[in-house]
Amino acid sequence: MRAFTRSFLLFVTILIGAELVTRFCFVKTMEGRFDYGYHPTAGFYETDDGQVELQRSGGRRFFPQSFPKTRPNGKYRVMVIGDSVARGKSVELSYTGQLEKELRAQGIQAECFNLALPGFGSRRKDLVLQQVMNYQPDLVILHVGATNEYEDEREWRRRTDFNSPHPKNWLMRSLVLRQFYEMKTEKLYWQWLPLAVRNQGGGTGDADAELRASADEATQKAWQAQVESVTAQGVQRLQAAGIHVLLVTQATRKKAADGSYLLDDSAVDVWTTRLLGPTVAKLPMKSVFTPEQISTLYSDSSHVRPEGHTLIAQGIVPILKEKGWLPASAQ
Repeated sequence: MRAFTRSFLLFVTILIGAELVTRFCFVKTMEGRFDYGYHPTAGFYETDDGQVELQRSGGRRFFPQSFPKTRPNGKYRVMVIGDSVARGKSVELSYTGQLEKELRAQGIQAECFNLALPGFGSRRKDLVLQQVMNYQPDLVILHVGATNEYEDEREWRRRTDFNSPHPKNWLMRSLVLRQFYEMKTEKLYWQWLPLAVRNQGGGTGDADAELRASADEATQKAWQAQVESVTAQGVQRLQAAGIHVLLVTQATRKKAADGSYLLDDSAVDVWTTRLLGPTVAKLPMKSVFTPEQISTLYSDSSHVRPEGHTLIAQGIVPILKEKGWLPASAQ
């Protein structure tokens, strides 16, 4: 009993120490962490001197960037909103950074900012979009896909559960315990556990739940309808504000029966076409790559390598010129 008591007290002491370290030493990155990206201003920090800093906090893993809240005279401001595909490996290697390079090479004082976030579906991207509208963009590029709705739904459930006053969630007030809970649920350390321990999970982990949901036809239809509705609402807001919109529509790589690769954008093609208008244009990823490039420029079924990002950026410029959206000197 004494040994148990000592062990228990040691455990509690370590837990309290870890909690204090987390709360006081990582306060910036943990601020709003458990809103899971649903807080409207998470990751956006407006300083007293009129700057906006994008930081990795509040459940949003922005690449660190900063810009004046008010667009400087003569600047052409572009903001890219999307998921991990648009995010790329870095700002410079993503099509955001490549687009800025292309525009500046043509004498345009462009400033392009990458606000794409891994795992973000339509609802959380829309919250970022609403915040971005406060910063006077000339152009918003919205990367449209339909593969992250499970993540959006899961994070909304977590936010709701963990912020409820129900006694079952009291332990989750601990940042440390909540982190361990997430690691278990998402099986982040699954590969290091003994097989016997993994089998006790009984297929209840996050990856298993996503697989089951993805195989359910009714769930897929509901997610598809959600993507269409939320995206349309976001485009309508931008149109009403007079902000130009470019939809970059996701194409996933699939292997044909003969071993060759093809691109499929059926999940987003038809309905995004209906959104087009004088201030809304579209670049299908499917139109950017030749059949020979598909096998080498995709790193998996969805993500493209930096060379692919360069081709996307090069495909955006002619559309902006054709629509007459660039500054007069570049037309």
